[in-house]
Amino acid sequence: MSEFVRESVESGVQILCLNRPHKKNAVTIEMYQALSDALHKAEADPSIKVTLVHGEGADFSSGNDINEFVQIAQTPEKMSPVMAFLQTLTIYKKPLIAGVEGRAVGVGATMLLHCDMVLAARDSRFQFPFVQLGLVPEAASSHLLPLLIGHQKAFEKLILGEVFGGEEALEMGMLNHLCESGEAFDMALAYANKIAALPVEAVTLSKDLLKYRAQDDIQMALMREGRIFKDRLASAEARQAFMAFLSRGKT
Repeated sequence: MSEFVRESVESGVQILCLNRPHKKNAVTIEMYQALSDALHKAEADPSIKVTLVHGEGADFSSGNDINEFVQIAQTPEKMSPVMAFLQTLTIYKKPLIAGVEGRAVGVGATMLLHCDMVLAARDSRFQFPFVQLGLVPEAASSHLLPLLIGHQKAFEKLILGEVFGGEEALEMGMLNHLCESGEAFDMALAYANKIAALPVEAVTLSKDLLKYRAQDDIQMALMREGRIFKDRLASAEARQAFMAFLSRGKT
């Protein structure tokens, strides 16, 4: 387990904490691997009934670490842990709950589309900034977001990549409930405990019934996005966007 992904298990609830607050919980390749390992472990452990994901500090996650995007562009095979995590996320069989504070950007926002419940602070902020970085949507968001909110609204969110707040995310159907700042983890844990107390097999089978029809389309979208995303990482547009982003961080 990476030092930047902290795991604990309490009363049948696996709690995964993105633990890189000094970088707004930006996700590294090592963290992707740790998250994959944790989800595989949970699926194999009958004592774990629910998984809860949250971020340490003020933000859920600011998305992928841009420095590592630069590395992946030069060494494409480094993207395999990223794709492995996304695939694991899309087929995870146990209930997956997220508690969101602050920013949920990039993969920090797209992974929420795969959660079974999302609880977020009223002042949380969401963004899909892929096109701004010269990239394309990932984590099957090009398929899931239009299903959720329609083509026109999904186009606006995925192409313009503008920040939107908790109230709008709730109206879009991305969230189950809003809470006050600082309360998202406690609310998410309360729901996780409610689910963990239910008959385990009935919960797992019900989740499968809810999701099975979309699985083939999700996997196709994930693979197609992944191929294009990898190519875009090496594009001139992406290189320019990464350099501009990184230079802003130095000023």
